[in-house]
Amino acid sequence: MPIGTNIQQLRKAAGLSQEQLADMIGVSRQAVSKWETGQSLPDVDKLLLLCEVFQVSADELIGTRSPDSESGPCPGSMSTKLEACVKMNFIRRCFTAGWVTSLVGVVLLIAEYFSLFFLRNAAIRLDAETNSGIGFYSDAMKYAAVPPMPAVFGITIAVIVTGALVAIASLVSARMLQK
Repeated sequence: MPIGTNIQQLRKAAGLSQEQLADMIGVSRQAVSKWETGQSLPDVDKLLLLCEVFQVSADELIGTRSPDSESGPCPGSMSTKLEACVKMNFIRRCFTAGWVTSLVGVVLLIAEYFSLFFLRNAAIRLDAETNSGIGFYSDAMKYAAVPPMPAVFGITIAVIVTGALVAIASLVSARMLQK
């Protein structure tokens, strides 16, 4: 496998963007992109830094030895940076998932609120068409207490709270990781 493909696969497996990898080894994002597309090759010093970042041997990175061979990872101080970067990426994903979940919940809650007016209008039409005398609520908010609406509102609020808790927990984790 070409070195560019190896770099790209290792970078993605570590959850790093091209920009994050570039910052870790002191090059531009465009340089990483050119390595991955095969337009250029990294210098020897950058190759050694890549070896440290990904904790693989130079043979594995270049593609002359398979990753499951008997040689161990390259020793170096970059492994702690890589671990921290992977953790931060996970925390960012959790934060994004949390606030997106909360946002979707809020949109659903608003849609559910407006559906109460449609329920009221449907009840008015049904009562007028059938002359059943069953009646209807003139206040749309009273339909919020008619099943299954309490369960729907409860589930939606639980989704909002869960999303918010995930986002808050990821922020707390990020602060703890930075200390």
